[in-house]
Amino acid sequence: MKFPTQLTVLRIVLAPLFYTFFILDPPQYFWAAIVFVLASVTDWYDGYFARKLKLVSRFGSFLDPLADKILTSIAFIAFAAVGLIPVWTVLVIIGRDLIMTMLRVVADVHDIPVKTSITAKIKTFLQMAFIVSILIVLIGSEGTFGNTLKEFARAVNIRDIAYWGILLVVVLTVLTFMQYVYDNAALIRMAITKYILRRSPQNP
Repeated sequence: MKFPTQLTVLRIVLAPLFYTFFILDPPQYFWAAIVFVLASVTDWYDGYFARKLKLVSRFGSFLDPLADKILTSIAFIAFAAVGLIPVWTVLVIIGRDLIMTMLRVVADVHDIPVKTSITAKIKTFLQMAFIVSILIVLIGSEGTFGNTLKEFARAVNIRDIAYWGILLVVVLTVLTFMQYVYDNAALIRMAITKYILRRSPQNP
């Protein structure tokens, strides 16, 4: 396995470790944050080394966004498990990611290029920024970064922040999905015709 792909796999492996630290009793928010940040850093370095070492591969290109989806989905599941965000928001996000992953598989099987947009990358960045922000408030409320941040973190209503923050994430998630559907309409029609209607795409 090539080094960039190893970094991508590491991101997937770290996801359940983050979840474990987050839901422990008592929760270990600090270590959960360390694991999440470390996993997020691999998202940048796997692509960097793949380009620098000329180790870009088809498998790595497929696995990289999948690893991002797994990491953020696990974090959202953890937040929902402790009641910070509504379960339905997690279902929307995971549902969108599952559909897009299946379409990518179909595209790879048929060697069809998939169109992606900058808004999808912005969506991923904002998801990770939202998760880190919640973790910082949780850590701060424990006094890890001093009394000033502790008082501030305890003064804000983290559930309100989490609720409105995840609503923004969901809206962006839906919008990027709609754009993806528009940009890849031919791929989606082919997938529906072949795998749902069970007809030849050449003779729909």
